[in-house]
Amino acid sequence: MNLYISNFNLGSDAVKHLISINILVYAATFVFAQYKLENMFSLYHFMDDRFEIYQLFTHMFIHSKRFFLHIVFNMLALFMFGGLLENLLGMKKFLMIYFLSGVSAAVLQLIFNTSILYSLVHTLDMNQIKMMLNNLDEDDGLQLYSIVYSPMMGASGAVSGIVGAFARFFPKHKIFLLPFPFPIAVRKALVIFILGSLISSLLDLSPGIAHFAHIGGILCGYIMGYYLAKLDNNIY
Repeated sequence: MNLYISNFNLGSDAVKHLISINILVYAATFVFAQYKLENMFSLYHFMDDRFEIYQLFTHMFIHSKRFFLHIVFNMLALFMFGGLLENLLGMKKFLMIYFLSGVSAAVLQLIFNTSILYSLVHTLDMNQIKMMLNNLDEDDGLQLYSIVYSPMMGASGAVSGIVGAFARFFPKHKIFLLPFPFPIAVRKALVIFILGSLISSLLDLSPGIAHFAHIGGILCGYIMGYYLAKLDNNIY
């Protein structure tokens, strides 16, 4: 951890600002609870009447009020991996990876949700879907309701992009990945994580988690890191 902290202090201003903004927004959802900021700024399915295009950006700053570890884990990962990466790339490139990964993650999750939705009811007509909700069995009905009406929130996709880019530039850096009791090279750990997320998502082993957002963020970050490194091998 000392390695991360020392590099963080060298000039990782974007990481500091992102963590501060996320914490302030999280506090605001409690202080200004009457305005239901989480409902306004979370990302809804594009077929939902509450969907707004700006939510593709704002959902990255909203975290669950019921699960405090949601923001803790995201900010801890951003702190651990973001400092070294920002010091290497600079603020502009770092923020580009962060926000493009967050948007890409959300879009991939929306595409996956829409494909599951269509496989359940064979239509994307919202009026028909509303009528079908009452006719499906309990499990399918809950799944359909969750896809259409449950919003996405959290910095997980954006932070996953930072971890993906980190794996491109520091592939042999070792981290712990539960449940393994020994450190694993970060690039290998991400491959294991992606496979686990795919299995969990396709088998619905952990409902409520946007697995494809994590996968999309990691892939976007890694690909962007690859092209940044290719553009200027002398620096990276």
